[in-house]
Amino acid sequence: MKSNFLVLAILGLAAACSDEPERDWNAVENGGPGLGSQRDGGAPDGSKVNGGDVDVCGKHSVRAAMATADMLIVLDRSGSMAPGGNETRTDRWSGSRNAVVEVTSQFDDSINFGLMTFPENKGGGGGRDELDVATQCGAGTINVDIEPNAGDAIRNALTPMRAAGYTPTAATLEAALAIIGEPASADQGVTSPKYILLVTDGDPNCSADFEGVGGGGGGAGAAVDPRARMETIAAIDKLTEAGVRTFVVGFQTGQSSFAEQLDKMAAAGGTGETKHHSVESGNDLAQVFAELAGRAKSCSFQLAATVDPKFVLVTVGKKPRKLNNQPDGWVLGGDKKTVTLTGTACEDAQKGQLFEVEVQCEPVMVI
Repeated sequence: MKSNFLVLAILGLAAACSDEPERDWNAVENGGPGLGSQRDGGAPDGSKVNGGDVDVCGKHSVRAAMATADMLIVLDRSGSMAPGGNETRTDRWSGSRNAVVEVTSQFDDSINFGLMTFPENKGGGGGRDELDVATQCGAGTINVDIEPNAGDAIRNALTPMRAAGYTPTAATLEAALAIIGEPASADQGVTSPKYILLVTDGDPNCSADFEGVGGGGGGAGAAVDPRARMETIAAIDKLTEAGVRTFVVGFQTGQSSFAEQLDKMAAAGGTGETKHHSVESGNDLAQVFAELAGRAKSCSFQLAATVDPKFVLVTVGKKPRKLNNQPDGWVLGGDKKTVTLTGTACEDAQKGQLFEVEVQCEPVMVI
């Protein structure tokens, strides 16, 4: 795990709450005494903070680590990604594959990438008739494990693949959770921020009682699978609850009949976004992917202790930023320790403005 330690965060317990002396509550490795979670109001001496029994407050500084993000690319290889499988006759598969190879190579030394393609990759490609329904609707499987410097492995995995089959998005995201949702090991110094980058061109189908009827692309003549749609949202909700944030990118989906469904998926992803990213070409996808990878790379910071977001004030350049506000805010990871800046807040931090976190004794209200 690569990390650059920066003295960037001020984790303060506002001194106005009491006259107690300043104390060192920095987290200690191997289970030693630390700040204690504000979720239960615990301080190391047994007193309470954030509305607990005793007001104990004292300013102190801690070190924050710039955390190396884990990003699992979940890439649709259904039949509609092939030139003959969609109404525009666009080779969406080659464009997507090339974009993934380009951007994973670009960010190879700063993000831990992994690759999962769906539906299940058996036999490489061919027309739909070459695959039985079980395979066409098979959940995606991991092609490249999440690891540092995975760019070459991802390129090698994608090179022989072709597009075929339906769009089992829900089952694939369930499988992705089992891979990327694993908690960090106890001896890992920094918990990596975790992301899914979902790239698809189709409406989710392949629910348990639908079996992909109507095709994989959700284009003209394709039947809608309401249950698969609901199951996909539920799978993304589970990822978000586990601290995994999901970006949703659609290939030529902006004017599709299922664009609203992809927007709902994006809104459930825990990134602060309310719309999916629609791209028209492989070049567009590369640009969007690079933007999202840059956000994951540069704007996640690991605090020395868990916090309750209700009591946390985040400022960049001395300006308060809103929780879960994509244009100019921040989100807290499922580990309750990883702060990720979004939108303008991220851009300002990248420009060198001071990033500060203060834990207060009263709930924080940022207008």
